[in-house]
Amino acid sequence: MPDPLLPLPPALDQLLVIRRWLELTLARVDEKISAVRAADDELARRRPPPEPPRWWIEYGIGVSHRPDRVHTGACQITSRGRSATRESVLEVLRTVPSVIACPLCRPDSELGLLDS
Repeated sequence: MPDPLLPLPPALDQLLVIRRWLELTLARVDEKISAVRAADDELARRRPPPEPPRWWIEYGIGVSHRPDRVHTGACQITSRGRSATRESVLEVLRTVPSVIACPLCRPDSELGLLDS
């Protein structure tokens, strides 16, 4: 049964020429892929890192996924959690009794909750 996608000639010398052409074409494609990847890597290296979020809410593990701690965006103690707005961090600190402000980065102080 003939292949409907690529009819090939029956002669060995013609098949070898086609094979060599495909090898050369594949080599050119591989070179282009390498060049594009290198350019993408260079662009990523030159791009400044994204600005960290100003606030984090860290959630506990388990079924409930309740807020556990709040952090400033610069806190190095965790990368777990989700970025949050100032208002949502204030609301969580005021309404969820089990939530604590991180003792390392002190978001409660930065939010002005300790001033009053």
